[in-house]
Amino acid sequence: MEEPSRRISTQIFAGIAATISLINTGYHFGWSSPSLPKLQSPDSDIHLTSGEGAWVSSIFKFGAMISPLLVTLVVKKIGRKWLLLSSAIPQIASGILLVSAQGYWWLMAARFVGGIGSGTSNVATALYIGEIADDKIRGGLGAIIGQMSNLGILLAYCVGPWVSRVALGGVGILIPVVFLLTFFWMPESPYYLLMNDRVEQATKSLQWLRGTKNVKSEVEKIKAGIEYDLQNAAHIKDLILVPGNRMALIIINGVVLTQQLSGITAILTYSGTIFEAAGSSLDSSISIVIVGVVQVLSGIVCIFTVDLAGRKLLLLISTAGSAFFAMGVALYFQLKSSGVDVSSIYWLPLASMIGFIIIYTMGLGIIPGVVLSELFPYNLKAAAGMTVVTIGGLGGLAVTKLYQVVADAFGIQTAFWGFAGITACFFVFILFFVPETKRKSLQEIQEELHRSTESTTALEKSGF
Repeated sequence: MEEPSRRISTQIFAGIAATISLINTGYHFGWSSPSLPKLQSPDSDIHLTSGEGAWVSSIFKFGAMISPLLVTLVVKKIGRKWLLLSSAIPQIASGILLVSAQGYWWLMAARFVGGIGSGTSNVATALYIGEIADDKIRGGLGAIIGQMSNLGILLAYCVGPWVSRVALGGVGILIPVVFLLTFFWMPESPYYLLMNDRVEQATKSLQWLRGTKNVKSEVEKIKAGIEYDLQNAAHIKDLILVPGNRMALIIINGVVLTQQLSGITAILTYSGTIFEAAGSSLDSSISIVIVGVVQVLSGIVCIFTVDLAGRKLLLLISTAGSAFFAMGVALYFQLKSSGVDVSSIYWLPLASMIGFIIIYTMGLGIIPGVVLSELFPYNLKAAAGMTVVTIGGLGGLAVTKLYQVVADAFGIQTAFWGFAGITACFFVFILFFVPETKRKSLQEIQEELHRSTESTTALEKSGF
């Protein structure tokens, strides 16, 4: 009977070290908000039109869509740790291109390459975190994934308005270098090592992560979980053919689409121009910093509540709240476009966007990364991550580009009414399809998914 004295500090340290790369992901995501107004200014050394600015912003998402194809090719060969380390290479290259950019296409290349590095980092981090953490803290560690990205967004918001394009690009070089110097010393995932029959190395990895030499029973438990997964799914096609995996794929992609189509991409990318259009007396640069600070603080709260409140409840609250606050933004611009005097509710756009960020971050902003690390068997996590990043990239690309088109043609209010309606529809999806995974082991989650879908399949075959 093993009940070792375990510590979680080493797992937290490894998790934080792994997620430093996501600060750079957030930096690239937030780069557009302070940068586009400058680049569209007549005195910019690289002048962009509104349409070109939308493409420079959205091409980042296209790069993120491409990255999972590369991940699938190499993750089984080099492992989670080295995949994550390799994501720093395109991120550094992106920073160099931003610093040395001579025109529109240089910026497009920088953003595309940054998207590849960021997409790779997102998938690899979810794999790594999900496989190093104890069941009781896995949700909290998984929530750090989104929080580090929020920190990167805040960094871009705080630095971007006050420095040159070259200086801001230099930040994009510094972050991945810090990540490399920190994460290089962390252990490989024990799950990956055991999948490759490297038992001794897996044991050492677990001993360091758990802070105890007594990990024999956990090694055996992981082996049993891997054997279970291998019996139920062994090929990428089994994401579709195996009912449990198919349901997991539907769930995670539904959650990710909810995340993207809620309007968060438009808010974080165009918050500067949205505040300018609102005619707020508060400087737009200050407004976007406020939004970034609120997002970080909300994410911190989520880290400590995700394993208490549960994934599903937070998602439901977040989805309903996001729709509500999107309607607040839509209402303000609807009244303004109709000629109504909105001076008495000048505070509504900022208040609604702050409310949106708070409620979004505490659920939709954090939970998808947690759910991705939990729903899939070990040998299909990378393939699942590929589909998730691709679907998320498509959604983000569509929102980033189409928002500008819709806002220019029909007004900002039309875009936000659309965000509110779509998010409300996804609330129903989450209510009926997303399971609760709080404090369940990865093996228990797999067994429940496959048991429930097999039961459904049996009923269908029986004609019920």
